[in-house]
Amino acid sequence: MQRSDKVASDYDVIVIGSGFGGAITACRLAQAGRSVCVLEKGRRWNRVDFPRGPGEVAQSTISSGNRQDAGRGFIEYRTFRTMDVVQGTGVGGGSLHYFNVHLRPPAFLFNQPAWPKRITMRRLRPYYTLAADMLEAHPVTDTQELGLPRRTQVFEDAVSSLGRQADRVPICVRFSDEHTDSGQKRGCEFCGNCLLGCHVHAKNTLDLNYIPLAEQHGAVVLPLFQALNITPDGQGYAVTCTDLSAPPASDPRSTMRKFRAQQVVVAAGTLGTNELLLRCKQQSRTLPRLSDQLGKRFSGNGDFIFAGTRYQSRVVDPGRGPSITAGVGFRKENNQYIYIEDLGYPDPFIWYFNSAIPTRGRIARLLRQTRRYLGDAFGTGLKFELEELLEDGFFTHFLPYLGLGTDAADGTLTLDAKGEIHLHWSIRKSLPMYRDMVDHMKALSAASGGRFVNSFLWRTPLIRVPLSKTLTAHPLGGCAMSDTPLTGVTNDCGEVWGYKGLYVADGALMPAAIGVNPSATISAMAERVAFQMIHGRELREDDASVPSNRTTTSKAAPVAVQTNPTTTVV
Repeated sequence: MQRSDKVASDYDVIVIGSGFGGAITACRLAQAGRSVCVLEKGRRWNRVDFPRGPGEVAQSTISSGNRQDAGRGFIEYRTFRTMDVVQGTGVGGGSLHYFNVHLRPPAFLFNQPAWPKRITMRRLRPYYTLAADMLEAHPVTDTQELGLPRRTQVFEDAVSSLGRQADRVPICVRFSDEHTDSGQKRGCEFCGNCLLGCHVHAKNTLDLNYIPLAEQHGAVVLPLFQALNITPDGQGYAVTCTDLSAPPASDPRSTMRKFRAQQVVVAAGTLGTNELLLRCKQQSRTLPRLSDQLGKRFSGNGDFIFAGTRYQSRVVDPGRGPSITAGVGFRKENNQYIYIEDLGYPDPFIWYFNSAIPTRGRIARLLRQTRRYLGDAFGTGLKFELEELLEDGFFTHFLPYLGLGTDAADGTLTLDAKGEIHLHWSIRKSLPMYRDMVDHMKALSAASGGRFVNSFLWRTPLIRVPLSKTLTAHPLGGCAMSDTPLTGVTNDCGEVWGYKGLYVADGALMPAAIGVNPSATISAMAERVAFQMIHGRELREDDASVPSNRTTTSKAAPVAVQTNPTTTVV
């Protein structure tokens, strides 16, 4: 008997994906008494399973997305001609590898024409607050046990040199040990390996809060189940999926399973959601009335990575501390918004880059210490200094940046000949924003006494050929929410135009770039989708129907969180 034969086939709601959109909607719907099934194509990850050494990282981090590699990694790296895309896979989705930032964008972004009229910061504020409380978002402080990461101080000093003050961004990390009835919860060790999964569970990933709370209320989570098709079926929908854990079979149909529900929430990540719905519209034609806007208005959220400031002597140690801790925003007259943050890399990445990137004096130091070692060994009076060989490397003095901004959101997602997702994106309309972003990074470097190092994806290091390619970890759009079916795929509550009971609840909903890390906004939108599905109205401040973020049966009101720091920048 296959494991899929042991679970029920009929539910009130099927949720496809367990990232921010899927985990949140599944949790809230289960709390409301709905029977919920979550289909996740990745595996569950225990904290001791996350890779650490270079060999483990090479073998267990990146998932190819192929069936034969099912469950191998928790990060998918998709390569396209003008932009590469990173996305999460596994129970918890992108939260397993994301950089913890839970930041509200400036309110004016929602006033732009791309957004439905009902989507405003005032209306979204209760949902932002609810999600931030569940994920325990708060900024790093000077008074915590391990102090302030050196990288944070260097970044704040660089911003101060421009006459500005950096924001301490809210991050979903526990900084100190906590003793609870269920045992001890360990605090962040400042290991800097957030990208590779948190081995102490100090990072508040979705598999530690929303998902177990959903399961406590009866939700069924099925890892290694990939949804292939959605078909209207009587009063609801049938979702056909494949069991990726099943052994290979001569007849692929033997690994197929069909689940039915009155409502379906698609939250398979921006690429996964678009790919599934495009197949339903164009290949199986089970959802032929999906809007022609499907796949359009894709945005990379202006992500710009691998640039930074190199200092001659100031030590940065970018591998210590949570991966992002501080940022600064820049607004332009045309409502362009750019946000630049400090960025840390995991140890295996730093070890690789330090060995691969030559630095001045490395060979001279090696020769000098070789002579001293021989002299020390033979008693000539020269003293061998091992520390001189260990202390240096390019990244020791390098402050990496992550840039985000309001790009043009004019990309298009389509299916290729194999039925797989393909991205068409041109940098032309977004180029002014990227140039401004690079100029701001150059200004930070110059004002703080460092040398700006551009991204090797943007411009080749040696011969300086402009590539103008980007890498995004924040793909958005393709199923844009809208006021009418002519301008988007769903209404402002995430319900797909023309298909009652079919919802989208992840980054694919965004009709434009967010300009900051989007997880807080995706979380708020998912909270709103779920609340509208349950109550058919908006959540209000101090609402009696606010869902609990705790495992008790009491209606625990969410606590207030720090006011969004980016709204004050100019």
